[in-house]
Amino acid sequence: VSRYAACAARTSDMASALLQSAMQRRALGSRHILPMAPNLAGSAHAALRRLSTQGFSLFEVRTYAMQPGAKALPPSVEPALLGEWRSFSGGETNNVHSIRGWASYQQMGDALLEEVDADEAAGQLRQQRSVAMVEATQALSACGLPGAALYTPPSPVNGERAVWELRTYQLQLGYETVPQFLQLFQEGLAEKLAVDDSGASELATLLYSDNGSLNVVIELWRHASLARSQESRRASRKATRWRQAINDIAKLAVTFDTQLMRPTPRSPWA
Repeated sequence: VSRYAACAARTSDMASALLQSAMQRRALGSRHILPMAPNLAGSAHAALRRLSTQGFSLFEVRTYAMQPGAKALPPSVEPALLGEWRSFSGGETNNVHSIRGWASYQQMGDALLEEVDADEAAGQLRQQRSVAMVEATQALSACGLPGAALYTPPSPVNGERAVWELRTYQLQLGYETVPQFLQLFQEGLAEKLAVDDSGASELATLLYSDNGSLNVVIELWRHASLARSQESRRASRKATRWRQAINDIAKLAVTFDTQLMRPTPRSPWA
């Protein structure tokens, strides 16, 4: 209950700051939607960044379309890699999704070029897609969640095999859409966390796109197991504010997609 109250108390401040940032960008005449392009300077860009990612400048969400029959990407040491998963339901089962944390666009670009060459030489990839995203860190921390920079998955209990869920929203275009989403999500999430006593599910991060298809938001959840994810879902139905938030978010969304995934052998987050 205390976490819910603290989260709700911060919601209006976060939303006001995000909306003010968006309106400042409108006054500057930016042609981008809400997510900030890397070459934008000034107070609006800095303000949104302060409200967002902590510990990393940005996160890269990468999707590999693997060749049929390819078992896994070659094992390698990647300090930037936070997690990597292969879809098994809700999407193409040959797709591998990963999240990396980067200090800058330059660092991300240099590493991406090197890894594309190495992976394509291995003959396992059909296609690779990379999108830079910013974490809604304040929305997470307001609800007592650490965000990706500090998130550590719990150890498995009783032989449970964790399942990860990638939930993707394509929102309507517009400067205010992402701030409105974050306000609604934070308000609902506070109550969802308060009433869900299953202990089965954790929100690892909440990200929105900074390039590529704009006004895309993703949630990344870790469930202790496939069966226990249903326990969390049932518990969440008691959260009326969460249900109302999802209903209101649906009015902002163009599409919504959810995929279930398993960690790959080289994934730090398991």
